[in-house]
Amino acid sequence: MLIEMTSPVFKEKGKERPPIRFKEGLNVVLGKEDGENSIGKSSAMLAIDFVFGGNTYLASDGVKHIGDHTIFFTFAFDGKLYRFARNTSTPDDIHVCSEGYQLTGDVWSKQEFANWLKEKYHIDFSGLSFRETMSSFFRIYGKENTDERRPLKGLPGESMQKSIDILVKLFDRYKDVEVFNGRLEEQKKKLAAYREARKYRFVPDLVGGKTQYDENVAQIRSLQVELDNLTAEQVEDQKGVDIEKSRIKSQLQASKLRLETEMQSKQRRLNLLNMSLEYGLYPTEADLSALQEFFPEVNIRKLYEVEKYHQKLAAILDEQFSAERQSVEGEIANLQEQIKALQTQISELGFVGNLSKEFLDKHSEIKGRIDALKAQNEAYLTLTDLQDARKKADEMLKRAIEDILADIERSINDKMKEFNDSLFTESRKAPHLHFNEYNSYKFETPDDTGTGSNYKGMVVYDLAVLYLTALPAIAHDSLILKNIGDGAVDGIMKIYAQSRKQVFIAFDKQAAYMPDTQKILADNTVLKLSDGNCELYGESWNKEVSQNEDEL
Repeated sequence: MLIEMTSPVFKEKGKERPPIRFKEGLNVVLGKEDGENSIGKSSAMLAIDFVFGGNTYLASDGVKHIGDHTIFFTFAFDGKLYRFARNTSTPDDIHVCSEGYQLTGDVWSKQEFANWLKEKYHIDFSGLSFRETMSSFFRIYGKENTDERRPLKGLPGESMQKSIDILVKLFDRYKDVEVFNGRLEEQKKKLAAYREARKYRFVPDLVGGKTQYDENVAQIRSLQVELDNLTAEQVEDQKGVDIEKSRIKSQLQASKLRLETEMQSKQRRLNLLNMSLEYGLYPTEADLSALQEFFPEVNIRKLYEVEKYHQKLAAILDEQFSAERQSVEGEIANLQEQIKALQTQISELGFVGNLSKEFLDKHSEIKGRIDALKAQNEAYLTLTDLQDARKKADEMLKRAIEDILADIERSINDKMKEFNDSLFTESRKAPHLHFNEYNSYKFETPDDTGTGSNYKGMVVYDLAVLYLTALPAIAHDSLILKNIGDGAVDGIMKIYAQSRKQVFIAFDKQAAYMPDTQKILADNTVLKLSDGNCELYGESWNKEVSQNEDEL
């Protein structure tokens, strides 16, 4: 957890402020009773975000007016203190410090620091970015993540799908879809590679569609008849054994063509079986212990029973696929032997009689047209197979994500209802999250679209995620809480105070709220700001200074 933060530029009445000491649970940056801004509440909140690896502080009033400066800070994990320094002029460098914030010379990159925090907070989940996650729940003026209608949005310009992806990863459910996502990416690569090969004519041009494919099939049959007739005419001029040899050779070629067609079909079937065995069409083993940690109320026994069934199903499917693959491989090997034997017989027959150049040219022309049409059709079938495989992989990924989102949606909505019910003495409709698909969502309080209700919903959502996941902290600026009704704020403050994880808030007008709320704020204030050289930086920049005062 964050223990303290200090900087030479943090001042009070002309002197450097003592280190701001943080604690477990709620931490309050308290402003004035009149709610006046420009005393540094948001800058203080952005400074907290800065020590968690954020960059928005670089555009704060403090940096604009004072210039570049260093913020020193301490984290504590497992009873050990870790001290660091970060300067606004070189924000990508995190300096490791000893006691008294002496630089040790050890410098981490911002990414190394973020990865370290991710590990220490035990949220080293598959695909999860520490900064993307924290930024989504550090709602501070200037970060552009305070859209009360889109609470999942953490970064400017972030799509709904990206927001949903981050939430899935935070719930540590990305591992459940990773195999499906990998399969889709593999199919995309195969399809792209095939299209690139066509671009450079490494594979034959394909036909325009199914209709053209069927027309090619008919034309191949017609040309084959023409070729057979041409051969028959030629052998009519031959005598005795040559005629018989020609007849046998024709039969052998027809048999070979039939076997080759059959083998192509078997090979396509083998490819599908290999795909099924490689990727699997059944659920993977879930980490049920981790699931129960986050959802204590889950029926773990039932899940074990379901998982046991899945394991049995997987074993049965693997066994069936393996047996069928072995059978198909045997059939292909047998066909190959037959084709090889036929080719040997055809080769042994050689040419029949004295064949004219005219016959050979005509034969070559027709055979070439047949081969070209076959190549076109084969290219069409290959592309169709690749497109179908990609479509199937995409559908499986979407289904997997939608199943996971249904679980997440239910958990968040249940927790939000629990929190919402605690805010009011009478029953009020709770905020509701609904995932329309794997890439879009709707967030609202049914039958209540007021500003105060929407902001309350966003706060309740953040608290629900804080309690349900490994998210280590949240931050709410005063602009969010100002838009919520007093009664709801009183209830929210109690939930804040119950959290064992760190909650950072900026707050004004303490005296306007219930005595219990006033006490919570007083007990958890870590930084109190006001005007009269008691601003965060010991001065305010929103007040005009007279010429005479400027000269003093």
